[in-house]
Amino acid sequence: MHDRCIFNKLTAEIQHILERITELDLMIEAINQRISEISEEIKEQFILSSSAMTANQNYLLSGIQRSPSPKNYIVTSKGIEVVGEQEITPVSAFIDAVIQFANEPNRKMIVLKDLIMHLQKMNETASTNL
Repeated sequence: MHDRCIFNKLTAEIQHILERITELDLMIEAINQRISEISEEIKEQFILSSSAMTANQNYLLSGIQRSPSPKNYIVTSKGIEVVGEQEITPVSAFIDAVIQFANEPNRKMIVLKDLIMHLQKMNETASTNL
């Protein structure tokens, strides 16, 4: 009888832990959804800012990575260029790749903050050059 009570208590505790894990899973899904929404807003702002640049204006995105091999990226009126290469990536595709490379929600939020910081600096630089 005593063993049965212990078993029931363990089963209830395991069920409670499982419910908490399910709650965490739902929270992570909600966070990932918000990250996607904010990423879309950032893409729109980068597209607006880059399209307002003249052909001779650019902005260096230091510290931003979209792959394991670090490269320097420049925002131009045409999109995102890799320094020293002829590759031009549309802003939207570039930001998608950067967010995907970040991999986990915490890292993605850091990258979103970095992108916003760059966007602010890019816009400040553009407004002083008017």
